[in-house]
Amino acid sequence: MLLEENEFLVIGASGHSAKYFFERLSEEHYQKKIKCLVRSRSQVDHLKCYDLNLEFIYVDFDEIDSLKTAMKGVKILLNIAGIAISEKIVQLGNEVGVNWFICVHTTGRYSKFKSASFGYTEIEDRLLKNYSNLTILRPTMIYGSSRDQNMYKLIKYIHNNMFFPVFGNGNNLLSPVHAQDLGNAYYDVLQNRNTTFGNQYNLSGKSDITYISLLEETAGALRKKVFFIRLPIWFCLVAAYLMNFVLRSRSPISVEQVLRMKEDKVFSWKDAYADFGFSPMSFNEGIRMEVDEFKGNNSK
Repeated sequence: MLLEENEFLVIGASGHSAKYFFERLSEEHYQKKIKCLVRSRSQVDHLKCYDLNLEFIYVDFDEIDSLKTAMKGVKILLNIAGIAISEKIVQLGNEVGVNWFICVHTTGRYSKFKSASFGYTEIEDRLLKNYSNLTILRPTMIYGSSRDQNMYKLIKYIHNNMFFPVFGNGNNLLSPVHAQDLGNAYYDVLQNRNTTFGNQYNLSGKSDITYISLLEETAGALRKKVFFIRLPIWFCLVAAYLMNFVLRSRSPISVEQVLRMKEDKVFSWKDAYADFGFSPMSFNEGIRMEVDEFKGNNSK
């Protein structure tokens, strides 16, 4: 096992997909120490159930010296904490001898809308220009449990309401990826360094799905009768303009968010399959797992 030969550090260990990565390591009976950099407010109790040797190091990511100290001796670093800190982490890590960085970013960099891609392209382009010891993973919208910020809220809303507004015709394409598939991907990338080192991969769900089908699949998993009210885009844009004008920063939705409902967000995972065997689950399977968790949480 590659990790057995190197000092290993995870940044963002308390994150959603990190749980599944540690779950995979536990299944593989990994026993060496894993350094985990987390913020002081991070919740990590849920990770203590795994049979792993985890060392939690609480740091302020603005304190350069403490970051460098934590990274000393580390040879492989997995950053799940997001693209916003990647530049700092990669720069400091190179200064203390880290030789491989796996950074989890986002397919949001490809959006034509500023709010979705702002800064991402510039950050990644600088990293790729200046460093060659970098593997970038770009997931699409992540879902999979009560800890996600996307589908779980949608599940809760559909569970509690009979009517659901849809901006436009709902035919825009999505390809959400389950957090469990990401956790497995992190492990498999590490185990296939000969093909993954220095490369970039988009990680999405098994197949594309329209937004309206995503809603219908979710309602079906909940066994809930829901009426989806399609609102013309022009009407939604006018409403968003008015809310933004009257409410300013307190508006619940921006004009750009409405426009993004027409944008397809689909990306191929074939390169990831070829290089490290990435094979994600279908949305139908993933959403039913998440709905089962939701029902379990709400039956207590």
